Amino acid sequence: MASLSISSLIKSATVGDVVDLKIICKTLNIGLKMDSELSDLCKIEVDKNSRVVIWLDPKLDKKTKFTLVAIAVAEYLIHPARVSAQGGVVYDMFFLKELNSKKRSKLIMLATRLVIPEIIIEKLSDALDNQFSTSGAKEKFNADSYIANSDYLPEFMRCIIKESTSMFLLENLPTN
Repeated sequence: MASLSISSLIKSATVGDVVDLKIICKTLNIGLKMDSELSDLCKIEVDKNSRVVIWLDPKLDKKTKFTLVAIAVAEYLIHPARVSAQGGVVYDMFFLKELNSKKRSKLIMLATRLVIPEIIIEKLSDALDNQFSTSGAKEKFNADSYIANSDYLPEFMRCIIKESTSMFLLENLPTN
């Protein structure tokens, strides 16, 4: 991963108007496993074979699973030492309920960029900012449709932030 920047990784996994999170996990050699014994919704840790694994509760719906995987991958990229520490990092239902309050965090800014291309973030952000405005662009981006058709929780999709600082964050993340 050292020779591959986060931006390059995202660009290589972009397919149309989405970023394929499965490609990112495969590139980073992150395993995904279901665990019905898991006491939380999701856990990311290094297993006994020194491989990063994201454990998910199999009872979760698809959108929650995909959202948690995006957040866990971002956690690994930002805080690899926390993921490698004893017990790894866990996410519970309270974490998901507080997504909107965390949208300006490095974790959520990166997680949203791991699943939404920057050009779509621009359109989505503009559409969400101007959803109650009567004046608009000639071509309106249908934010509600994009969010509804995504593989991620709507509250997660609405956490996108169009800021130059987020790209600075991506370019200056340490690589593993």
